[in-house]
Amino acid sequence: MSLSTQFLTMLVMFGSGLYLGMAIDTFRRFERYWKEKHILTYALEILFWILQGLVIFYFLFIANQGELRLYIFLSILCGFAAYQSLVRTTYLNVLEVLISWAVALIQFGRRMFNLLVYRPIQWVILLIIKLLIGVWALFVWLFWVLLKVVWFPIQLIGRILWWFIPKNAKNYLRKLAGIYSKIKNIILKWWTYIQNKRR
Repeated sequence: MSLSTQFLTMLVMFGSGLYLGMAIDTFRRFERYWKEKHILTYALEILFWILQGLVIFYFLFIANQGELRLYIFLSILCGFAAYQSLVRTTYLNVLEVLISWAVALIQFGRRMFNLLVYRPIQWVILLIIKLLIGVWALFVWLFWVLLKVVWFPIQLIGRILWWFIPKNAKNYLRKLAGIYSKIKNIILKWWTYIQNKRR
């Protein structure tokens, strides 16, 4: 391995140490959200270190085709130490600012979704339901009016003809009248229910 390649590898591994420090602090910052779930904590911890190992090895592979040397680990350690002493405080402040921006952006997106999508859909659905209830109430009202209009002359003619009907036929018609009375009561109950709903 040439001297320039070794120097490039040291720089890349020093940067990998800086990256590792930032990755660890970022992971620890979000760890509070799942720390109570022990199994998930262990699983994410293992996945985190596997991922960091793969990322650093990828950097090493780019720098020198993946050849391991002692100075590589020393460079990573130096980069990590430089992060802890020089960069960590600034990075944590920047991280908190970025998180607050992300939270504000998510909240803004949620409010805009409620304002532009959820509430209009909710309003349209409620409007459709009210229209359907209104159409149904109008249909019932027209049916009731039509029933009164049709029934009045029938009732008048029936009273005239009642005197000429035999007794057996009168008993049969009384049974039919009882059925009609039940139907009428059901319709009245429905009409009252719909009127109360509209109020």
